[in-house]
Amino acid sequence: MKRTRLTYFLFSALLGTALIPAACSVSENREVTAEHIARPAFMVERKITAGPAQLQLWERMHERYAPANVYIEGDGKSDAGTDFFSNPSPDNPVGLHLASRDNAENLVYIGRPCQYKDPQDTDECSQPLWSTRRFSPEVVAAYNEVLDEIKKRYDITEFNLIGYDGGANIAAALVASRDDIASIRTVAGTLTPAVSYDAKTSPLDADNITAYGIAPQLAKTPQHHFIGAGDDIAPAAGYHSFRQQMGESRCVHYTFVQDADHTRGWVEKWPELLKATVECEPEHIPAPLPPRPVSKDGPNK
Repeated sequence: MKRTRLTYFLFSALLGTALIPAACSVSENREVTAEHIARPAFMVERKITAGPAQLQLWERMHERYAPANVYIEGDGKSDAGTDFFSNPSPDNPVGLHLASRDNAENLVYIGRPCQYKDPQDTDECSQPLWSTRRFSPEVVAAYNEVLDEIKKRYDITEFNLIGYDGGANIAAALVASRDDIASIRTVAGTLTPAVSYDAKTSPLDADNITAYGIAPQLAKTPQHHFIGAGDDIAPAAGYHSFRQQMGESRCVHYTFVQDADHTRGWVEKWPELLKATVECEPEHIPAPLPPRPVSKDGPNK
């Protein structure tokens, strides 16, 4: 009996000791995972503090005075209730996976506020920036500041934005506030919060900027929206509400992707999906009328 109790005590003590470093290294593990995705694609890590947020970047910039493809990550752990450590870094950074499959000469991945926060940084990261205010004016202003910095640093001419999950809303807000966005693509984008939602996510504050709320301002921007046939977080109904809200446009395309849900089925298909149309259709111009026949006696009357 004593031996059994001693064995149980030792096992419990060892188990508890083993769990402590694992728990403390959750943030590092997520960044290590991201590094393993970015490095084979020759993307270099950089952090930028913009406004109230620190944003994580991975970049591959080879050509000056040229466009850049910019990927914006999804919401990740967008509610403290979903993660014991209140860490918004995604376990599966789908946006970064997509970026790693893009062969563009100029390529940038931008995380969301407080994702991949440096464990050595003792400053508090405001939870609302990655939960109830994740699409707020101050967050959008931070992304604008980052794009301005990238544009100046690398002499970028224009941006093609690709937003995954909630990153689609950030991309839409940037389109509405800039004149250097050439195109926008969304992947499993939560374009309409009333329809597109995660039950574990906190409600948004009223002043958050969403694609649905600014849809008419996007009508003249070339765009392509990719919707997973099995996606129950960003379902097709969310896209259709957004599209109806936009009104008339010749610049909107969408694709239903079979065998894809909110997180799975995208990465392996992405190089091919990138080839899909993302341009505005020309307005129909009626063909000119043929000339009226002329008789020997002069014009017909």
